[in-house]
Amino acid sequence: MKINKTWPALVVIVALAGLVPFFTKDQYIIHVGVFLFLYITLASSLNIIVGFTGQPNFAHATFFGVGAYAAALSVLRFQTPFLFNLILAGIASSLFGLVIGLPSLRLKGHYLAIVTIGFGQIIRLIEINWDSFTGGPMGLPGIPTATIGGYGFDRTTFYYFSLVLGIVVLAIIYRLMNSRIGRALMSIRDDEMAAEALGVNTRYYKIYSFVLSTFLAGLCGAVYAHYVSFVSPDTFTHDDSITFLCMVVLGGGGTFFGPILGAAVLTLAPELFRFASYYRYIIIGFVMVVAIMVREGVFLQPLKTLTTRFRGAVLRQEN
Repeated sequence: MKINKTWPALVVIVALAGLVPFFTKDQYIIHVGVFLFLYITLASSLNIIVGFTGQPNFAHATFFGVGAYAAALSVLRFQTPFLFNLILAGIASSLFGLVIGLPSLRLKGHYLAIVTIGFGQIIRLIEINWDSFTGGPMGLPGIPTATIGGYGFDRTTFYYFSLVLGIVVLAIIYRLMNSRIGRALMSIRDDEMAAEALGVNTRYYKIYSFVLSTFLAGLCGAVYAHYVSFVSPDTFTHDDSITFLCMVVLGGGGTFFGPILGAAVLTLAPELFRFASYYRYIIIGFVMVVAIMVREGVFLQPLKTLTTRFRGAVLRQEN
């Protein structure tokens, strides 16, 4: 495996993240860390659909919520163990991912984007109105904490579990990027007709990307449900889906490290600017615009023009 120059830095960052609970007992920092790792995992899973396959998805928070509800309902009604709930949440979300992936065989672009938005709203209305099953607007409180082998999770345990889950998911995604499947997904993103002409089964790989991405989102939902002990429709909104999409776009869709960076910025920035609650989202929006413009080279061409003109002026003076 070819070692990228950024990998040593990533290993150092992971090691430092693992040492955080040893250096601080501040529960707020641990809490932010749990959400940071979950959001990195969610953004990276969304990157499979949006970044690698080039399919729009404006309902990723919905699949996150399906996983959370599946885990919550299972443990509250049948007292199932945490690891069972984890897998169940992933399977439940991936089944919904299969449903939403089928329209991608015939739709693309903004038409598919509208379908994902509509799907998210349908699931949200079910969560709100099916009181006997989902608890309605009041949600499902009293979800017990996760336990493995009789050991109950505390906040620090969730911190490490979320970190390990993120590492495992990132390893899967990295392996996917460098595999035949990953190259097939990227060929669909670059030119679907050319991919079909080269023998890529675009129907299969489109559905594959939706199922895998939503399965990973469901895992995060199960961890979230057991961590906060409460789920409700207000937790998994369209705004959250847009936030996850912004994490992918900000860092760079289709790259390995992009969603990690985007999730880190959009998770930590609101906390850093919490003292300016009225203005922090304006600042975050400004940072996003500037970051994307820098990444797309918007400032590069004017800089090259100025450099060329300056060189020309210097040469004319010398002559």
